[in-house]
Amino acid sequence: MMLGLQTAARPLLIAGIRYRYLGAVAVVLVVALLLVLYRRSRRPALDIRRLDAAEVQRYTAAFAAIEAEFQAQPQVAIGRARGTVEEVMRRMGFPDRVDAAQRGRDLAAYDRRAAAAYESAGKELRAGDNASLGLAMTGYREVLERLLATSPNS
Repeated sequence: MMLGLQTAARPLLIAGIRYRYLGAVAVVLVVALLLVLYRRSRRPALDIRRLDAAEVQRYTAAFAAIEAEFQAQPQVAIGRARGTVEEVMRRMGFPDRVDAAQRGRDLAAYDRRAAAAYESAGKELRAGDNASLGLAMTGYREVLERLLATSPNS
């Protein structure tokens, strides 16, 4: 008789442990979600400013000169193009980041299409062949044009 009672109680004990485990997992998930929300609320908002007309004209002319240099020295020109885009971002108030991925996330908070072009240009740049460098130059041009436009488009 005693054996039958222990067998009947055993599944309940296992089920009880299982339910306690799920409760603990739920508590951990709620705490993790609250931490994420807290960190997001503490993240400073980007204070992005538009460049004035003279700056826009200067950066547009500089980028045109970089594109003209591309045929003769593609590696040098692509480096200057990326540097120009990053300089414009700094002048507009984007944080100065070492990590290109974080720079892309900052840009995505402002303009998703510019961020997509920035990420695509970076991928093409890593490929390294001449066709990829041309696509990277096109991507950096798109980013610059979107940054210098009169209003951001997400």
